[in-house]
Amino acid sequence: MLLNRILENKKISINKKKQILPVSCLKIPSAEKPNSIIKKISHQKFIIIAETKKASPSGGVFRKKYNPARIATSYVSGGASAVSVLTEEAFFLGSIEDLRKVKNAVDIPVLNKDFIIDEYQIYLAKYFGADCVLLILRILSDSQFLHMFELARSLNLEVLIEVHNKKEIQRLSNILPDSRGALIGINSRDIDTLSISHETIFNLLSSAKNIKIPVIAESGVKDANILRQLYQSGASGALIGEYFLRSKSPGELVKKLLKEMNYG
Repeated sequence: MLLNRILENKKISINKKKQILPVSCLKIPSAEKPNSIIKKISHQKFIIIAETKKASPSGGVFRKKYNPARIATSYVSGGASAVSVLTEEAFFLGSIEDLRKVKNAVDIPVLNKDFIIDEYQIYLAKYFGADCVLLILRILSDSQFLHMFELARSLNLEVLIEVHNKKEIQRLSNILPDSRGALIGINSRDIDTLSISHETIFNLLSSAKNIKIPVIAESGVKDANILRQLYQSGASGALIGEYFLRSKSPGELVKKLLKEMNYG
């Protein structure tokens, strides 16, 4: 299964990074408040988190000459409210250095999207400039999730918590200690089959809204009509990557989607 392969590779990668750059060498600016995605949501009807990544298992390589900072600045000019930076190395060809490049290039919130299974990754994300980190509920036990969530919040990082089904939403509602600084991400892509179901998002939105924190739709969104339906169904935003990255002018595509959305 693809997810298992990603996680096994991630364990090896983390151990190598710890030897090169141990936590003791990281100067963590813990008192620094994040550039807040949640605040963006409070000031806008609906936000777009535009993602930059070199490749994906489902889409292949998007750009051979990959410049994440240039892509991110294009997103800003197009009206994106935040940028997601995918830093997984083996399957998405990312790098933690991509995070710093983007952070130095933009003035909007930056999300570090990766398969976080070790607290070291949260320290690393903070060190390289993240304002928010992704925690995938499916790959963490309750105790692991709580530890990661509380550590992230102690470092003034917001947390996008990814769920895939009603069982995970119910589990989250039972264990989430404090909703401050938290967002829910509903991912419509099955990581093992790589298939996408928009019905997944709409079916889960009502359940997710019961937790009373902002909900972000993830994966496969590339149509203004779907964005409008998401907004009308209670979503606070959408995270979009591949659709933008296949364009020579990703920022213009962000602008076009926002214009066509016409909230209604």
